[in-house]
Amino acid sequence: MLSENDIKEELSYAYVHTVASRVGFACERVAKDRDSVDLHIRARGKLDPASTRISPQLAVQLKAHVQDPLTEGTFDFRLKLKNYDDLRDVRPAIPKILVVFIMPKDPEKWVILSEDEMLLRRCAYWCSLLGLPESKNEKVQDIVLSRKNVFDGKALYNLMVKASREEDISHDV
Repeated sequence: MLSENDIKEELSYAYVHTVASRVGFACERVAKDRDSVDLHIRARGKLDPASTRISPQLAVQLKAHVQDPLTEGTFDFRLKLKNYDDLRDVRPAIPKILVVFIMPKDPEKWVILSEDEMLLRRCAYWCSLLGLPESKNEKVQDIVLSRKNVFDGKALYNLMVKASREEDISHDV
């Protein structure tokens, strides 16, 4: 049987995979997470007339977090320092983002299934750590995520367009 953390990881992947699939992008897991990248999201072809990169992609560090109740505006997430340093690198070949899937504290509320629907509770939020300063901490760094940055199809498509234009993704889309 999977541990509770394994289940959270699988559900967070299912969320991102569903969002990517819905807008027509491929979602591929990384077998060995060495650079704080759990998966790649890939588009095929030219997304935008101003694209300079054909078939753009995003690298994603994926996390799951239980939180009740959701806070107004922003929320904090504690990230391992290695992940923080990898994601803030100013010279990545592929743009990197952090996606945090927020789930209810009660595991019974994570997924609701019926003949009519499958409901995955809560949602994910994204942020770019590109260019953030070096941490003064030794093991972890607290990250502040905006609840405006919902990881949905529109946000993902806009991120991919920016990646195709080789634009800075460190700001809201």
